[in-house]
Amino acid sequence: MTIDHGTAMSHTVPAGPGMGTCHLIHRPSPRDHYLLDVPGPGEENFALAGEMPVAHPLFNDGPGRFHDVQIATETVREVGEFIGHRYFGVPDDRPGLFFRLALELTDLSGWRSPHRLPGEGGIPVTTHIRVRPANVVDEVPRGLDFHIEILIDGMSCGTGAAGLVFLMPRLYRKHLEHVRRAQPAMPELDDFPDGPPRPATCAEVGRYLPENVVISEPTDCARGRLSTWVLTEGVSPVFVGGDGQLTGLHLMESLRQASLLAAGRTHGLSAERSMPVSCEVNFRGQADLDVPLRCFAVVGALGHDAEGRPSVPVTLTVTQRRRTVAEARTLVVQDF
Repeated sequence: MTIDHGTAMSHTVPAGPGMGTCHLIHRPSPRDHYLLDVPGPGEENFALAGEMPVAHPLFNDGPGRFHDVQIATETVREVGEFIGHRYFGVPDDRPGLFFRLALELTDLSGWRSPHRLPGEGGIPVTTHIRVRPANVVDEVPRGLDFHIEILIDGMSCGTGAAGLVFLMPRLYRKHLEHVRRAQPAMPELDDFPDGPPRPATCAEVGRYLPENVVISEPTDCARGRLSTWVLTEGVSPVFVGGDGQLTGLHLMESLRQASLLAAGRTHGLSAERSMPVSCEVNFRGQADLDVPLRCFAVVGALGHDAEGRPSVPVTLTVTQRRRTVAEARTLVVQDF
């Protein structure tokens, strides 16, 4: 991934496997065009330009009817921390953590994956990013607010927002240590599966490869309520992080899969032809990989969108030892 500041100077940050090359272009306002390399306290604008991946181990696994929505959210997650450190003066030792994320697909036709003949080239995707500092202390923000617009092949087809907080390293380490010491001392909070969880069927979660299935077959499914376990063993290396914590990609994929599975089991929507067209997620805390995670899904009434397509709202909660890790609301739509 190349970072382009509109000058001869460029920076490179790593992209995920199979994501290809993206260019992050800084688009400063006219009043500060001569201060491109000086972090500023005001709003900053960027464009993240690239092509839809064609060989990603997760995003290109499945029926292929749609581009994977997580392509947009994951690329923003990858550059969010960099933007804070590079353009807003946040010290490099303060890691960034997203605590909220919202995305709405404004035109589903732009997300349909067209058949491309050899030599036609990739499908361009551009994400316009507006970033504002939040909770500024001594001219350094403790967080950033992101507003995004997604264009696929030149068509505006999605908008979103996100919140990122930068953590004070020493306080963050103390918090994690306190949580890890306190949890084992409260056995009443234990929540474990009765046996080894069995993965859900690939077709019901919109994937082809078993290693990309990250939720279990439901252990309870009645009256529009569904309970599954988030799988952390035997899954694709694309989900693996380096700090023993559940990665954002892993969590977001479990929410996507649980939404499709719940909509299919309750109202018969086909996972092959369905996708979440809106998603609002609040991250309440981090999760350890060595403790089971449960995902609850509550399915709403079957409705139809403005185009007459079947649509189903789903409310999801991910917990670990009965502590909430994330809460989400999605809207699953089945395309024609």
